[in-house]
Amino acid sequence: MSGMKNSKVTIYLPQELAKTVKKHVIDTDETLSAFMQAAAELKLKTDASRTGKKRLLARKKADELDNIIADLAKS
Repeated sequence: MSGMKNSKVTIYLPQELAKTVKKHVIDTDETLSAFMQAAAELKLKTDASRTGKKRLLARKKADELDNIIADLAKS
């Protein structure tokens, strides 16, 4: 998502899962950060709680507005 600031987060995964993820990101030439972002966004999209969906929707709307403002600034 564009316009978002990054923050550093430490996560702990089971060893086998961490190895599998590392192999996947190497094989797909993806960064670990991009992989974790996609995983978190997917979880929020499929989360049954209203909070996760509301936050994701609000973030999407903010990104859309940022894009519109950027396009208008270019004109």
